[in-house]
Amino acid sequence: MASNPGILTEWPWTALGSFKYVVLAPWAIHGTHSFIVNDGEDRDLSYFLVFPFILWRMLHNQIWISLSRYRTSKGSGRIVDKGLEFEQVDRERNWDDQIIFNGILFYLGSRHFPGAQNLPMWRGDGFLITFLIHAGPVEFLYYWLHRALHHHFLYSRYHSHHHSSIVTEPITSVIHPFGEHIAYFILFAIPMVTIALTGTASIASYAVYVTYIDFMNNMGHCNLELIPNWIFSLFPPLKYLMYTPSYHSLHHTLFRTNYSLFMPLYGYMYGTMEKSSDAYMNLHSKG
Repeated sequence: MASNPGILTEWPWTALGSFKYVVLAPWAIHGTHSFIVNDGEDRDLSYFLVFPFILWRMLHNQIWISLSRYRTSKGSGRIVDKGLEFEQVDRERNWDDQIIFNGILFYLGSRHFPGAQNLPMWRGDGFLITFLIHAGPVEFLYYWLHRALHHHFLYSRYHSHHHSSIVTEPITSVIHPFGEHIAYFILFAIPMVTIALTGTASIASYAVYVTYIDFMNNMGHCNLELIPNWIFSLFPPLKYLMYTPSYHSLHHTLFRTNYSLFMPLYGYMYGTMEKSSDAYMNLHSKG
């Protein structure tokens, strides 16, 4: 809980406890039924695949949680040399709420948003547009949103909940109040809305983009360095395009630095990059 909780802190289905997944049931049942009984244009594969994709996201996140806890339990290679506390594990147990929230919006979008029905499996132009928009507007807007969330007013009401975890683990990445997740979804929806409105959307573009977000979130919040030094030595500009666990760990220990999402470029541009980031990564990297 944030130090001074604001509006839209709690998730709408918190009172349901372990039965919260029932909120997805109407769409999951309808999507499966529609796919089975309909033929031709009435059979929308993209609508049907929303539920399997939700299951994939849960499995993907659980794999990261298990592998990270296994590695860090050995005590070697940890960036912040501390173990997880039971209070943190308990606080972060609702990591799947954001997947439920996104699933509801994906179902609604695939049924009602223009250009999001009967999507093809692949379109190269939409795939390219998605990641160009992410690298530009999404990363740029996230950087400034993140800085705003560190202003005392918003920090105390929302973002301080996330920063309660000094020793991060992969799923710490999505531990935010409900209202904060609304803002993040609006940002990440920019590429997805764009390709739908331009008629370039595909199932692969949506699936790969959201999986990329999950992957980078989980990787960046591991409490161990996973990116070997030789990759950055081979291609030095990569340090502006991809963050590392040690880079983001500095944000959780120093707070007022390294605000970028997945691309440190904007931290370099606006002077908020922690000067010790490269040395810190070298210290914890194995190669």
